[in-house]
Amino acid sequence: MPLFLDQSSPIRSLQNALLLRLALLLTIATLISIGSSRLSLAQDEEDTDEEPAHPVVTINVASVDRIMEKIGVIFGEIERPEVMDLIGTGLARFRDLKGLDRTKPGGLMIFVSEGLVPLPIPVGFIPIEDIGEFGQTLSTVGAQWKTVPGMENRYELIPPRAPTMFVSVQNGYAFIGQNEESIDRTFASPEEFAAPLADRYDICVSANLRKTPKAVRDLILLTIKNSAQASMQRRDEEPEAAYNLRRAQAEGNLQNVEYILRDGEELTLGFNIDQSQKHAALELVVKALPNSSFAKEIAQGIAKPSYFASAVDENVPLSLSLSAIVAKHDRKTWLNAFNLGEQESNRGLAGLPRDTPVEDIPGQKSTEDLFEALRSTIKEGHLDGFTQFFGDPEKKFVIIGGVRIMNAPAFGAGLSEILEQASRTSANMDVELSVASHGDIVFHRLTGKDNDSRPLFGDSPALHFGTDNQALWFAFGGDDAMPTLKAAIDRVAAGADTGLRRGELTPFQLVVNMTEWIKLQNANEAWPPRVGKMVLAAFEEEGSDVLRADARLLKNGFRLRIQAERGFLRLLGSIIAQRIDGRQAL
Repeated sequence: MPLFLDQSSPIRSLQNALLLRLALLLTIATLISIGSSRLSLAQDEEDTDEEPAHPVVTINVASVDRIMEKIGVIFGEIERPEVMDLIGTGLARFRDLKGLDRTKPGGLMIFVSEGLVPLPIPVGFIPIEDIGEFGQTLSTVGAQWKTVPGMENRYELIPPRAPTMFVSVQNGYAFIGQNEESIDRTFASPEEFAAPLADRYDICVSANLRKTPKAVRDLILLTIKNSAQASMQRRDEEPEAAYNLRRAQAEGNLQNVEYILRDGEELTLGFNIDQSQKHAALELVVKALPNSSFAKEIAQGIAKPSYFASAVDENVPLSLSLSAIVAKHDRKTWLNAFNLGEQESNRGLAGLPRDTPVEDIPGQKSTEDLFEALRSTIKEGHLDGFTQFFGDPEKKFVIIGGVRIMNAPAFGAGLSEILEQASRTSANMDVELSVASHGDIVFHRLTGKDNDSRPLFGDSPALHFGTDNQALWFAFGGDDAMPTLKAAIDRVAAGADTGLRRGELTPFQLVVNMTEWIKLQNANEAWPPRVGKMVLAAFEEEGSDVLRADARLLKNGFRLRIQAERGFLRLLGSIIAQRIDGRQAL
């Protein structure tokens, strides 16, 4: 059976795209820091007035007191305030961190070294309230704190069984480096770059792309392009369709790199616990320079109303929806993927080996219709679909969903014919045509002969699929699958206009309600009973078990966010408290 549906599904593509972009962004931040360091060193030689050194990458902790407050929130959720007393007792052994300003942010800055092989230079920054008290606090862990003779505000920190570190005190902060050169500069005040981050997150990592000069960005982009050219060359005996796909992917990646290097402003990954709402959130924020090409691309291309909006139910065990515009430079990758998928489907249906020349693979009307519908969809540029789990552990789960496709009837006819042909050569699959209908939709059924889905979907689950003029619809599961899907189709027909404004659009959203999944694990004895009981207790309050991931537009950027409701805080607190209790009992 052809595998193109798994490889080119919108959900799989979105996952890969997000991971790819995150890896690209982090790589670019490192490259920018190298180029920025080189340029700043050259400027320092020319300028008589030294500019304060801004880090390109900052690891930021909001403050000691803020972190203690958030830890208190976690243990307050499980009514274990005595755990905070234990933490307080531990801090008392270190003089309650006297000498530090416990209300200001601190953390680690990343610079880079000069040379042919630039290396990262980490410099810690710690808010100081009293430098003398700070030295005494360090002595509680066996470290020595020494003043450097003849140098104002310079110190040496000698940890036990570790190399000496060097300290410069400026603007109420101790800047700590591994050598004297790393701190031999005028640092920008952390109030400029760390305080705004602390206003948003308890802990975060942020790359300040705005501080990198345009000349350096252009140089790095040229270097990356030159390096990428070698990987774009066609390999020996590589099929043309596979080569075109690989090259299109590389060109799309380069376009994304170019956007970020030339027009990027900020890249931040941050974590925060909201004390009032009692939830935790992990965010990735990407911002572009105002009025830049990158900003316009984001604003015009990231969101569009979904045809399936009325069908999405966030109260089911799992709901995933996608409605996004495909960037023009990414459409070429999709089209090449579909060309390769058509070629491989034809080869598989003909029973030919993988090394069969393209010209010897016979074409088929069914695959042509199917892939032409997919090509038309990607040329139109809107990826739109959803999938949901319904049910509970007693009735078993069913999966339903839909994908919007241009010329969907031709796609459905091609798909059913391909599957029917594949079933003739497969001993593990049965395809039955026209087994059910709903309105104008005729459904076909695909059943696996060796099915081991009982824990999730019950005995003998089947896949039903059919198309109308707009979409491919599908349902997988037992007897409840088709009624559940038909109800969703009716909701879409009754409420196609969602009335959402552009700012409310969500191009990607995943909602998981954990309680039903935990009950399923308990029913199948996947973990010890005491663990299941503890987890269910953490989520006993209605709505506290929700885990939500989504993408949303920001001004000149976008945000990817994972939010966990208060039940997850309770669960985390219970696990930590249980470990502490175990140690106390020893």
